[in-house]
Amino acid sequence: MSTPKTTAGIKVPPFTRDDFGLWKMKMLLFIKASNPLYIGILENGLFVPMKPVSESTAPDGSRIPQGTQPKDITEYTDSDKELIRLDTGLMLILADSADKEMSYQLMNCTSGKHMWDTINLIMEGTKDVQENRLDILTS
Repeated sequence: MSTPKTTAGIKVPPFTRDDFGLWKMKMLLFIKASNPLYIGILENGLFVPMKPVSESTAPDGSRIPQGTQPKDITEYTDSDKELIRLDTGLMLILADSADKEMSYQLMNCTSGKHMWDTINLIMEGTKDVQENRLDILTS
C-alpha cells in the first residue's frame, strides 16, 4: 500500500462516501494548498497551449479571420509543458484519495477535471437531481 501524499505535512483527505460534503471541503482546501493553479484546472479543464494564427484565405476565396489554434506538441515551450504537468499532479491527488470502489469509477478519466466532475456526479447527481432533492426538502 502506498503512503498518502502530503502537502506542507497535511495528508490527502481519504475519500468518504458517508460524509461526502466534508470530504469535498477538505479536498478543495488540500488542492488549494498543494498548488493554487489546480483550482483553475478543476474549473476550466486541462491547459491547452495555443498559438496565434494570422488572417488567411480559404481555397474558396473566403477570408479566415485571425485567431488562435492549439500548438503542435513539438511547439510546446517549457512553460507549456509545466502547465500541462499540473493536471497530472491533480489527478494523482484525486486518485490517491479515492477508495477502491471510486478508483474503478475513475479509471477511464482523462484529466483532473474529468475525475473531479465524475466524483461529484456519482456522489451528488446531476443539477436536475440536486434541484429535485432541494425541492423535496423545502416543500
